[in-house]
Amino acid sequence: MDEFYKPDLSPKEESQLEKLQSQVENCIYCQPYDDGEPFWILGEKTELEDLLSDLKIPEKSWDKINQHLHCPYCGNESFDRYSDVGIKTRFDKEVEKHLDEVEKLYGKEVKKFEEYLEKNPFLAYSQRFAKRIYKEIKNKELPVTRIKGKFFRARKVSGAEVLNIEGMYNPPIGKPQEGRFNHAGQSHLYLSNDKNTAIKEVVTNENSLLVWCQEFEIKKEIENVLDLTFDWNKLTPSTSTLLLSITLNNSISRSDRNKELWRPDYFLTRYIMDCAKELGYEGIKYDSTKNISEYNLVLFHRDKIQIEPIGKPKIEIFMNRDEKNEFESNILDI
Repeated sequence: MDEFYKPDLSPKEESQLEKLQSQVENCIYCQPYDDGEPFWILGEKTELEDLLSDLKIPEKSWDKINQHLHCPYCGNESFDRYSDVGIKTRFDKEVEKHLDEVEKLYGKEVKKFEEYLEKNPFLAYSQRFAKRIYKEIKNKELPVTRIKGKFFRARKVSGAEVLNIEGMYNPPIGKPQEGRFNHAGQSHLYLSNDKNTAIKEVVTNENSLLVWCQEFEIKKEIENVLDLTFDWNKLTPSTSTLLLSITLNNSISRSDRNKELWRPDYFLTRYIMDCAKELGYEGIKYDSTKNISEYNLVLFHRDKIQIEPIGKPKIEIFMNRDEKNEFESNILDI
């Protein structure tokens, strides 16, 4: 018999295969091995025979269907009724259910609210979803964190002026353009927890650029910071429904609709900022759009925190990947 031959399935068996395939997450070959034995860490281990039985697939079709089964994780296609496979754990199923419920409850509401903000940004609080945001921030149902340690701020080199330390703090009232967490002219201090991230945040394209960079240290812990960062690896059934809904909608990080002075992608984040600021928060922690492993911080009241510069501002050179590779190659050729 041809080992590559796969028996034809009836329409009903095709449907049963589809149901079975949707349950299989991984297999024995996806697991690490210890002393020649698989150490099961991915999925919930179950025998394929039990899974087939639980799905009420007639036993007469098991062998035929198993020959069409494949592992979505590693591509293995060798299965029989006694094979061990990994299925979703109870925890994974609860998380998946939570995601579905969030999308059904708030997916359309977030989009509807953003559309409303484009037309009437100053009437935000008249909307039900806006009131929910305010209430959850007030009741600390969204994550709250403490901040301390070293941070960085960068500014483009725009001329011959040599910036002093004061020039690396937040600009004076009236100077700033509208940002993700500040209205036009509103003076907030933006920082990054990583120097390269701070530099990338001020680069608007992939061209080489000179930037001023300053390191700071927050000496005294800031206790009341709204935490909008999101780690999918830490998603649980108890993850904030509101935070999850705006994350799924990419509401915190998006900026693709912004054009010159028209910046609709900042309306929702600025509303969140207004709520947090009015309710006594000291700032907001949020994921960097330029470096997914790092985060940014916006502080509302510089005069209320203990932050000190480390050294003086230094000029750094930003290069895109191609330019950096060419530069390094030229150095090696010298």
